[in-house]
Amino acid sequence: MEMRMTDSLRQQAYAQAAAFVRTLDRRDPLALQRNWSLSPGVADEIIEMLDSYFAANQALSLAPLAEAFVPGQGGRCAVDVYATDCGPLGLECRLLADGRPGEATLHLEISGHEGALRLHYQYIGS
Repeated sequence: MEMRMTDSLRQQAYAQAAAFVRTLDRRDPLALQRNWSLSPGVADEIIEMLDSYFAANQALSLAPLAEAFVPGQGGRCAVDVYATDCGPLGLECRLLADGRPGEATLHLEISGHEGALRLHYQYIGS
């Protein structure tokens, strides 16, 4: 199902991504499995990836909503939500560590089904 980009849809996608990042911040693979329907292997891989980018005591977050879609230095937004050719929305979210941009980018997809949005983890990369 192709989704038309609107401010409301962008904000809903942001809310889902922020909730996912709050789960990432806990670094709890069981919460990732329970709350986001990830397999044990994928949840463990995510935690390992976070450990390679961030110290265990660093708080993970997204840019605040008021700043998320505003282009920063280099012209990129901290959270980029875009339509894809195959239907779902793509998200590229720069992860913040203790409120400061890190080098890790969280890649997600959001699809719509029966009026509800569903988040799908893709990967974390640089």
